[in-house]
Amino acid sequence: MHLPATLATLSVLVFAPFVSAGVYFIQPQSGSTCTGGTPCRLEWLDDGIAPLLNAVGVVRAGLFTGEQQLVQTLQPVDVASLHSVEFTPIAQAGPNSNSYYIAFTSTTAKENGTDYTAFSPFFVLKGMSGDFSSPLASATTAFSIPKSITHTGTIIPTTITVGTVDTSLPPMPSPSTTSSSSSSNTQTPSSSSTSRFTTSSVPSSSPAASVSPSVTESGAVTTPSPSSAGASRPVSLPALAVLSLCALVFTSVS
Repeated sequence: MHLPATLATLSVLVFAPFVSAGVYFIQPQSGSTCTGGTPCRLEWLDDGIAPLLNAVGVVRAGLFTGEQQLVQTLQPVDVASLHSVEFTPIAQAGPNSNSYYIAFTSTTAKENGTDYTAFSPFFVLKGMSGDFSSPLASATTAFSIPKSITHTGTIIPTTITVGTVDTSLPPMPSPSTTSSSSSSNTQTPSSSSTSRFTTSSVPSSSPAASVSPSVTESGAVTTPSPSSAGASRPVSLPALAVLSLCALVFTSVS
């Protein structure tokens, strides 16, 4: 009995599903069944334990049994971009068994100095016709990694604009408005000017004061009437002398 080899195989079978940190398989589930020649779904999530999916990036995938014995190679996949894929088990690659599992090996992430590898739970394959002792060479051919899924494992920060901030200042008051208001409080309007804030002329305090008497060709003095802007009435010189004398006498008596 080869006890050391048996113990090594048992250790792989027992611990393989539990060394998966970062990639957490939810399909296949433990004990679930897929069929040879029929698409089988693989699905995974990030378990929050380093390395995270973004660091794991592109992985080489394979269907294994026993002590990481490769049964069938699968297409490489970027586990950070996709969370599920399907593969079709090749019926001639192995026998019916409940000891199959999936392994993802990162092309970038390291763990304890070796390539990071995640393992699925054990699941069942039926409808198979091959033998583990006679691996199918065509089923284990390695796939090259397409450039379209190359992943560096680096998080590129992005800028997100949330709303906008108005940094403009409110308009300054017009100097002309302030100056006008100040001038209107200190300026004394004249009788011949027009107000800044109205269309009507400021009335004169003494309408007759700005009108001077005139002398006609006959020697008569004319004085404009308050009620008539264009009419005049002649006054004789004797009458003017009498009026002046009366005014002088009145002043002396008083």
